[in-house]
Order: sequence, then C-alpha cells, then structure tokens
Amino acid sequence: MIKQRKSAQTLLGAMLLLAVALVSGYAGQTYAAPSGQVEAGNVSRDVTYCTADGVSLRMDIYMPPASKGPAPVVLYAHGGSWIHGDKWEVGLAGPELASRGYVAASVNYRLAPEYKWPAQIEDVKCAVRYLRAHASTYNLDPNRIGAWGSSAGGHLVALLGLTTQAAGFEGHGGYPEQSSRVQAVVDMFGPTDLTVFNPDDLAKGVGQAVFGVASGQASDVLVRASPVTYVSKSAPPFLILQGDKDTLVPPSQSQELYDKLKAAGAPASLVIVKNAEHGFVPTGGDISPNIAQIKEMITGFFDQNLDNTQETERTFPQTGKTVRGNFLRYWDAHGGLAQQGYPISDEIQEQSATDGKTYTVQYFERAVFEAHPENPPPNDVLLSLLGDQRYRQKYPDGTPGQTPDMASGSVLFKETGHRLGGRFLDYWQQHGGLAQQGYPISDPFTEVSDVDGKPHVVQYFERAVFELHPGNQPPNDVLLSLLGTLHYRANSAP
Repeated sequence: MIKQRKSAQTLLGAMLLLAVALVSGYAGQTYAAPSGQVEAGNVSRDVTYCTADGVSLRMDIYMPPASKGPAPVVLYAHGGSWIHGDKWEVGLAGPELASRGYVAASVNYRLAPEYKWPAQIEDVKCAVRYLRAHASTYNLDPNRIGAWGSSAGGHLVALLGLTTQAAGFEGHGGYPEQSSRVQAVVDMFGPTDLTVFNPDDLAKGVGQAVFGVASGQASDVLVRASPVTYVSKSAPPFLILQGDKDTLVPPSQSQELYDKLKAAGAPASLVIVKNAEHGFVPTGGDISPNIAQIKEMITGFFDQNLDNTQETERTFPQTGKTVRGNFLRYWDAHGGLAQQGYPISDEIQEQSATDGKTYTVQYFERAVFEAHPENPPPNDVLLSLLGDQRYRQKYPDGTPGQTPDMASGSVLFKETGHRLGGRFLDYWQQHGGLAQQGYPISDPFTEVSDVDGKPHVVQYFERAVFELHPGNQPPNDVLLSLLGTLHYRANSAP
C-alpha cells in the first residue's frame, strides 16, 4: 500500500490559483461527447475525450461567452503524485478562464499503480489531439493551446510542451492525425529531472508504483520521463513557478529546467515564490508574490503567449480580403503594411514548390504566409521562399554585375557565399533577420523592376528582394519588392 506523506494542502492547493481561494466545486452532471457545436458559456462535464486500455478518459470543458472568432485554449492537468487527484481540482479556475475568453479543459488521466507510466502522458497528449480534432465543435483555435499543471501535473505539461512524436508518448487513444503540441506552458513546481529527483519524496513507493523503478535504481525510464531530456530551442514559452521552501519538489528541479531552456535559446521565465512550501503553502511568513499576484502572472502569461488580447480577424477594405488568426498575429508582429503589404487573396490550399506538401497559405503584396500548425510559435507561420523561387526563375545561371559589399561592417554568410552590408544589412537586422528574410542568395546588382520599369539596386534573399530607393527618407530608402503580387499573378491563384 502506498502511504502518502502528510502535506495536506500541497497536492491540491495550487490548482485553485485563478480562483484566488482554495475552494472547488463539482456539479457532477455528465454529458456525452457533443455531436454539434457547444453553446457559448456552457460547461460540459465528463466528456469522453479518448479511450485507452478500454478506459474512457474524461475532461470537463468550460466554454467562454460568445466571441467573434475561435477562442484560445488552456488545458489543465491535476497533481497528485501520478496516483491520485481529479479534474475537479481546477475548481473555480475553469469558469474564470472561460470568462476571460478561453476554452478551459480540465483532464483526468489514468492513474498508477493500476496504470504504469507512460499512460499518464499518453492521455494528456490525447486530450490535446481531441481538442484539435473538435475545434469547430468548441469554437476553439487549434493553433492557440496552452497547458497548465502543478506538481505531477506540472511534470506532465512540461513534457507536453517539450516532446514530439519521436519521444514515443503519443499512445493509441485516438486522433493520431492531430498534433499534440502546445503553444505555451505554465509549470508549477513539477519534477523535471527524475534521474536526480526521487519520486518517493512525493509519496513512499511512487517510483515503483508509477515508473516501475525502485528507489535509488538507475533506469532509462526515468531519463525518458524527465522533461529536461527534451529541451530544445523550439520549446514553447514556459512560465515556471516554484516555492523557495518546497521540501517535496526542491527548487533545484525548476532551476534546472529554466537553465536548460535559456541555454537552448528558448523563451522561459522562472518565478521563485518566497516563504512557500509545496503547493505555495506559506511557511515562515507570507508568500511573495502572493496568490493574487501569481494569478495575474499566469493569466497574463497566457494572454500574451496565446494572443488572447488581440482581435481574431481584420478585413482590409483596400483589397476586400480578410486576415484571421495566426496570419493576422504574424502580420501585426512582423511589420504589418510596411513589411508585408495588403492581403491580396483569401486563405487557400496550395502545394509548396519547395517541399511538394500542401499548406494553407495567404498571399500579401510582398509575401506569402504558410500555416505550419505542427510548429510551436513563432514558427507556426512561415514565409514562402519567394525570393529563392524568383531568383531561380529569372536567373537560372546567376546574374552578372553582382558586386559584393566589402565596406567596413559588412558580413559574409558562409552558407551562401554572399555578403550583406550598408543599408541592406541595417534593414535585414531590423526586420526579422534570418527568420524572416532568410540568407542572402545574391550580392547587390542593378535590376529593372517588373512593377515600375525603373532600375534599382537590389539584393535577393531566400524570402524577399530588397530594393534601394535613395530618393526616399529612411526607413523607406529600402523597400521590399512586390513578390507576393508578382507570384500571385504568375500562378493565377483563385
């Protein structure tokens, strides 16, 4: 029998941060999986999201009030040493998240010792896939899903944010065609390195009951179950919250995850809560930041990283086209009208000339946006390689008259053998650099514009063409060619 350590509030208390009080309620009403769209403002309890080992896995779904467009999602995973706990522990946080415009989903997952690892992470991943598969049912945005959990739940959502299909945690619960990736993670005092942390510190026998590993036994299972194993630059934004006097999951666990994320170049924040035991139970004085402040940190983090404060669509009367969701957020964040131009098409399905795959794309005057929901933000929207395509079309043998910029401060890109300097370098650095413009694929040369018929000094990049307009005042002395317009016309897009 597994004996729990006496830390009464620790495994339940922090689940209710957004409610600002440690209370919870469970209505007990059961709903079948919906067949049509769920009405705004409703709560659907005990929705079967997946089936694993013959077990119907359930979640509670809190719907926001009516909104103009698909809502972002926050998925909550409860704590309890992977052996107990329930989705009701989210308490009043579900309704509060819904009131702020989120779809809030609180999930149950299979518990040990009846179900050994990796059943728990397989179930949480299946929950994400279910939500994506039922995006229209719940009027949710499948590209804006965040995850939040505490203790064992924090461990699960950290893995959810860091692991791909290659980790082998997808399971067979359902919806294999959907991605289980999430776009933002709040990890509250979750174990992150099980090769250092002893699971028995949570409760005696947990290591054997959950992972099949006796206390002190080295095992590849613990390596694979540790979030720190999967840290990479492509990790979504993390907010890590940790009590400084936590005797169950020591602060070093959160510090290690944070340090590895930062070393990898991934976005992460670590907040150490003073005078806080496991579950942010006060010890030795009032906790700081307090519960209300922690609440604001969490909601603010999701608002920022799931773009809950931004409009979901915008119609441009100049062209009559509407930009929505991630495409609108990318347009706003990457130069808007000056950099991308007006939308000149609706969203369409198009086969990529680069990899032969079909993507949802939208044409703009100076670019083509491609949707890549399989990538975490900001890489869920990428620009097509229009500069590279046009250069190959116009100059299959290269173009004569190129003059490398050898001025002081110019940079040689060994990847392509071309230099970048002067105003073109300034513009490249100030407008997204490699991520947005790509590498230079030519040196500067003079080209007659296909738009205005005038000669301009240009330089080609993978995703753009820079034109020098010395008669304009900075920053308009460098402009992007209208590659989106030219490509759209040439391909007669509908």
